[in-house]
Amino acid sequence: MNNTRNGSNSPGKRRNIFSSSIIISTLGKVSSWIMRKLSGGLVGTAFSSYKRENNALSESALVTQSKRLDLSGRLFMPAKRATSRAIETSAVLGWIRDRLKRMMSASMKAYGIFTFSFALYSTLIYLFRVFYFGAENIDYVMILSLLMMLVASVMMISSRHSLASALLSSPASRFFLFKVVGIRREVLEGIRREGEGRFNIAFICGIIFGVASFFVHPLILLCLIGGLVGLYLVLIKPEFGVLAIMCALPFAPTMVLVAAVLYTALCYMLKVLCGKRSIKFELLDVMVAVFFVLMAFGGVVAVSSGSMKPALVFCAFMLGYFLVVNLIRSREWVMRCIVGLISSCTIVSLYGLFQNFFGLSVATWHDKEMFGDIEGRVVSTFENPNVLAEYLIMIIPLCVAMFIITKHPRAKLILGFAALASCGCLVYTWSRGAWLGFILGMLIFFLMYHRHTLTALLFGMLGVPFLPFVLPDSIIQRFASIGDLRDTSTAYRVNIWKAVAKMISDFWQTGVGVGEASFKPVYSLYALSGIETAPHSHNLYLQIALELGVVGLVVFIAMLFVWAQSNFTLHKNESRPEKLLSAAVFCGILAVLAQGLTDYIWYNYRVFFMFWLVLGLGSAIRKTLDSTAKTEVF
Repeated sequence: MNNTRNGSNSPGKRRNIFSSSIIISTLGKVSSWIMRKLSGGLVGTAFSSYKRENNALSESALVTQSKRLDLSGRLFMPAKRATSRAIETSAVLGWIRDRLKRMMSASMKAYGIFTFSFALYSTLIYLFRVFYFGAENIDYVMILSLLMMLVASVMMISSRHSLASALLSSPASRFFLFKVVGIRREVLEGIRREGEGRFNIAFICGIIFGVASFFVHPLILLCLIGGLVGLYLVLIKPEFGVLAIMCALPFAPTMVLVAAVLYTALCYMLKVLCGKRSIKFELLDVMVAVFFVLMAFGGVVAVSSGSMKPALVFCAFMLGYFLVVNLIRSREWVMRCIVGLISSCTIVSLYGLFQNFFGLSVATWHDKEMFGDIEGRVVSTFENPNVLAEYLIMIIPLCVAMFIITKHPRAKLILGFAALASCGCLVYTWSRGAWLGFILGMLIFFLMYHRHTLTALLFGMLGVPFLPFVLPDSIIQRFASIGDLRDTSTAYRVNIWKAVAKMISDFWQTGVGVGEASFKPVYSLYALSGIETAPHSHNLYLQIALELGVVGLVVFIAMLFVWAQSNFTLHKNESRPEKLLSAAVFCGILAVLAQGLTDYIWYNYRVFFMFWLVLGLGSAIRKTLDSTAKTEVF
C-alpha cells in the first residue's frame, strides 16, 4: 500500500501527468513545430551556412593564387627568420632576461631589506613634510601602507629562499602565475632555491624609493613596480594582456586602455615575428577588417579635424577583436577570459548596488516629474546609467551560461550570486532600453538552450495580467512609459532622430566623420526647435550611417549577419555544453544591439571596446569548440 502511494507521488509520475495535460501537450507541439521550421527552413539554412561561405572564400581565386605563389614562404620567410633571430638575440631582450633571472634568484631577505628601507625613509619623508611644511589632514592611507610594508619586510627578512622558491611555495602566487597568467612551472623550478645576496644594493634602492615618496605617494610607486612586472608578463605571454584588459576595462581610464591594447598588440607581433604565434584570417575577420578601414576613413574624411582622435581610439580598440581571435585559442584561455569578465562585472554590480542602497545614486538622468518614485539611477564605475546597463547586459548571459554549465556546488553558488547581483544592478540603472534588450537576449538564450523554452514562454504569457500584483509600481510605470512622448527623454530622442534622418539624406555617401566634433556643427544646422544641441543621435544605426555613410552601415550589418552565422553554425552542429557560452555571447551582443535602437551605445569608449572584445570572444569560443586550435608554442 505504501509502495503504491509513493509510486503515485513520485516526481516522474507527477511530471508525466503534468506533461500529458491537454494545454501543455498542445503548447509543446506548437513550440516543437515552430522550432523545426526555424531550424530547417530558409532562416535556419541562412544562419547556418558560415562554414560553406568561409570555405568559398578560402577557395576563391585570390586566395588560391596567393597560396600557389606561396608569397609568405618565398618572399617573407627569410626576412621573418632574420627578424626572429635579431629579436631573440637583441641586447635589450637579453638584458631584460638577465635582469629577470637575477631578480628571481635574489634572496627574499634582500627584498625585505628593500621594503624596510623604503618604508623607513618614506616615514621620515612624511614626518618631514608634516612638521616642516605643515599638513592640514593626516594621510591615514599612507600611514597604513607604511605599517603594512614594515610588517611585510620583517617576514621577508627572516626567509632564506629565493624569490622563485617563495613564489613556488605560495598557493596564491602559484594560482596567479600558473592558472591565471599561464606560465609553465618549469620556468621557476629551474632557478636556484637558495637566494643570492645584494643586500647593500637593496638598501640603497629602498632609500631612493623612499626619497621619491616626497613627490609621489608610496602606493603609486609600488603600483609602478607592479606595472613593470605586468609589462614583462604580457611580453612573454600576450594572452595575459588580453585577460588583464578584460578585467581592468570597467575601472581603467580610456587612454590607459589604449596604451594597454597597443602594447599587447606589439608583444603579439613580436611573438609572430619570432614564430611563436600566428595570424589567421577567415571570413568574419575580413568583414571586421573592412569595417576597421571604414572607421579609420571616417577620421580622415570628416567635416572637422577633431574626428581624427576618436577614430584613432576606435581603431585601437577594434584591434582588441583581432587580439582575442588570434590569442585566445584554447579552452583554458577562453575560461580565464570568461571568469575575468564575470569577476569584474560582479565588482561593478556590487558597487552599483552600494550606490543605490546608501543614497549615492544620481538623480539627474530621468524625468523627476513623471518618475517621482525613482530617487536616482546608479552609474557604478561608469559615468552614465545607460552606459552601465549596456556593459551589464553583455556580461550577464555569460554568468547564466556558466551557472548552467558548472557542476561544482560552490562554483554554482558564486556564479548564482554574481548573476543576481548583476541583474539587481541592471534594475537600478532604470534603463528601459537595456531592460528590453536584456529580456530579448535572455529569451533567445533560453530558446537556444532548451527546446521547451517556447512552451514555457507560451504558458507564462497567461500570467502577464498578474504582473502588476507582483512587480513594484516604479518598474511597471517605467515599462509603461516606453514610447510615451510625455516623457522628456522619449520626446528628446524622437526629435533628434528626425533631424539626424535629414542629415543622413544629405551626407549618405561618405558621412560627416567620426565623433562629436563632426556631429555637433552639422547637427546644429538641422536641429528642431528646442533640441538645438545634442552629443549624438541616440541610435547606433543612425549614428553609423551618419558618421561613415550608408556603406558603413551596410558593412556593419553584413558583419553582424556573418558573425551570427558563425555562432548558429556552432549551435546547430555542436553537442557539448560549452556551446552555451557561444549562445551567451551571441545573446549579450544581441541585447546591446537592441538597446542600440534607442541609444548610441558606442558613445562611451569603454562600452565600444567591450563590444569588440565580446564579439571576438564569441569567435574564439567557436574556434575552440571546432577543435581547430593547435597546441600553443611557448
